[in-house]
Amino acid sequence: MDTEALSQDAVPPGATDDRPETSSRATRMLNFLREYAQGFLNSRLLDERRSLPPAMVSDFAEAGLLGLQIPRRHGGQDLSHADLNRVFTQLGAIDANLAVFCAVHNTLGTPPIVRSATEEVKGYVLPRLARGQALTTSAISEPGIGSHVRAMTTSATRHADGWYTLNGAKKWISLGGDARYVNVFARLRDEQGRPMGITGFLVDSRTPGFDIGPEMLTLGLRAVPQYDLSFRELRIPPSALLGVEGDGLDTAKAAFMAGRVVLAAMALGAAMRSLELAQRFAKGRTVATGSLAENGRIRQILAEAGAGVQAVETLIAQIAAREDAGEDLPDAWYFCAKILGCELGWSAIDTALQVLAARGYLDTNTVGQHFRDYRLFRIFEGSTEAITVYLGTMLVRNPGELVKLVDQAHPTAPLLRLADQVTQIGADRPDDAGGRHIHAAVVGELACWTLLTMVTSEAAHRSPMHAYTASWTEHQLEQRLRRARPAAHRDLPSPAEFAAHVAGYAGAIGDVDQRRWPGEEWRTDPLLR
Repeated sequence: MDTEALSQDAVPPGATDDRPETSSRATRMLNFLREYAQGFLNSRLLDERRSLPPAMVSDFAEAGLLGLQIPRRHGGQDLSHADLNRVFTQLGAIDANLAVFCAVHNTLGTPPIVRSATEEVKGYVLPRLARGQALTTSAISEPGIGSHVRAMTTSATRHADGWYTLNGAKKWISLGGDARYVNVFARLRDEQGRPMGITGFLVDSRTPGFDIGPEMLTLGLRAVPQYDLSFRELRIPPSALLGVEGDGLDTAKAAFMAGRVVLAAMALGAAMRSLELAQRFAKGRTVATGSLAENGRIRQILAEAGAGVQAVETLIAQIAAREDAGEDLPDAWYFCAKILGCELGWSAIDTALQVLAARGYLDTNTVGQHFRDYRLFRIFEGSTEAITVYLGTMLVRNPGELVKLVDQAHPTAPLLRLADQVTQIGADRPDDAGGRHIHAAVVGELACWTLLTMVTSEAAHRSPMHAYTASWTEHQLEQRLRRARPAAHRDLPSPAEFAAHVAGYAGAIGDVDQRRWPGEEWRTDPLLR
């Protein structure tokens, strides 16, 4: 990587120690985004054209949105975690494509560089990222393994001259074909072939051997492409190393954990916007029973969706406050934000679509596009099911961790009794492998609802809606505790029995694979080469 000529305007004028508070910078960004949404944005065209507006990158960079937590000395905004959430909640309410674009660059791309690159590389790369002269992302997922980092096959070899050679492939990489700098994680071996552990490298995508594969045509988030990447004998200088050799898992984990809270913040914004539209519609819509807004059932489902939204807002606010206070939070808090933030956020969007009825199902309406775009958030950076099982497995193996989490929150006696029930369920571990997976999922989900119940109970005094949210959340936990039967998995059909059942569908639906779908030829004509 060429870092010889560092830009003299790396730090913009006025970026001195006497700088404005982070919240003022965040407020200016919110104002910019609201004006941008009203005056310049056409989400429908973004979706149809599968591309972002050409001027958007420079506009967002000028507003500071491409350097949200880059240090001020490198031209960034150095926002607090609380203000970072404010910005992403706003972005989420406007358009998922803009939100994910900013999230990938700011939470997956820049943090590994800020955390682990050399000072020389930081001084050259970070100002370019903050000014929008280059984009960045991280490449971890691979064909066949998704984000299961420990199953990674991409390899790096260290040579005697200190350089490295990278070989392998990555899949589903957001901005992978657009980013100039990609944090690539690979299994490192030394010149004798001895394993050195998973290691991160900051790779310039212009390097020979860096190949960009096809763009995935996704159901939603159409303007933020997902790419395949491949590396063939790609040579990397020693300066590209992120941190120390073998430290890649820690570097990747730090970025992904923070990114999970940001996902919850984006889903929160979309849920707020969707419920806002549903409430407007209900107030103006008259049905056979009268005003839709006065209909008891509609009031109930909107209130429950609103409680879920407020619960997530309270959760991520507490996480951010504790991070800004310098606390080192257990992973369970981040997993809880990802699981319940994305689940409850998308559930609120689904509720809004249902209330809007036929209007909600129109693809040209905001809620309809939210429905498609934010469905991915239940899968992004680990599916709900996979993360819930992982969290539950950790807590079952270390039962004291849940007790520690609960004790730190100083719960009331009723909440402590509910938490004790979760601990008891966690101790009743089945013997068979399938049962253990189901049991871990139950424990993981219960742990998340326990944390959510605790944070909402602490905020119950703030308003009538906060009191309702606390009561609703506690009721959700109680319901799940009643359903948590240790023997619930024993009536499942075996894998072979279920496979045979599905194979029987062929008799009802036949073979309907489409084998003659007309494709487009993109390869260069051999006679023109």
